Amino acid sequence: ALNKSFRFQSDWPYNNSQVYLLDSLLDDLRNDDKREFKVKKNGYYFSSKVNYPNNKSLVLQKIYVDNKENITKVEVVDKDDKVQIRMNFEKIVYDKDFDNNYFKLNNLLNQGNSIESKKDTSSTITNNSGTVNNDSGTNNKSEETKETAKLRDVVYPMYLPDNTYLTKQETIKTDNGDRLILTFGGDSSFVLVEEVASYSDDAMVIPVSGDLAFLSDVIGVINNNSIMWQTNGVEYYIASDTIETSELLDIARSISVLPVSK
Repeated sequence: ALNKSFRFQSDWPYNNSQVYLLDSLLDDLRNDDKREFKVKKNGYYFSSKVNYPNNKSLVLQKIYVDNKENITKVEVVDKDDKVQIRMNFEKIVYDKDFDNNYFKLNNLLNQGNSIESKKDTSSTITNNSGTVNNDSGTNNKSEETKETAKLRDVVYPMYLPDNTYLTKQETIKTDNGDRLILTFGGDSSFVLVEEVASYSDDAMVIPVSGDLAFLSDVIGVINNNSIMWQTNGVEYYIASDTIETSELLDIARSISVLPVSK
């Protein structure tokens, strides 16, 4: 929606457990000397510890395999054995062939631009007289994006740590629109910034340093005890020097779960 792609420069995939990467599942099993294995009626069962540095509540991974040695399901549970992540595998193709350029970012960007270009040139507009005209859609797309990116309401966290409260709220005018700065004080102080995310007329590739974190509907970037993410045309930034990253993520997730004003 912003005509931007973010290239992450980090070893994040190698430093976290991933339920959708077979190599990650194997690493977790190899690294746990107390891993568990059982023969089931319809297959096999494995369990091992997991490595989610930014979510300490995730402690165990359960891997289910059928009689043909295909993984059918992976579950990650918390200390109360409640499932927090579930991945179902309907089919796994081990000998899939990919072109050497398949995962190169520039090729992916060009594919996306080509698709958008086709959409824009084939769009139609009906005027008051009922005539249908071809239109490039470029200006309309830009205007529509800017229209939907207005910062209409203040979005408050639905979760706050104990004895933490809003102490200050201020609005700053920028070239792109309003920037809201919410300061929370108490035992777990932090700052939350909300502003309109800028739209790029030309496709941009933005290098990003930091770890990735899955929020409810988007991916956030963790860096130096801060989290940044974009959703619904709004850019959010939350930072603290008193809160651990895991709890900062809880606050961020409570913002993106219900993006409405308090």
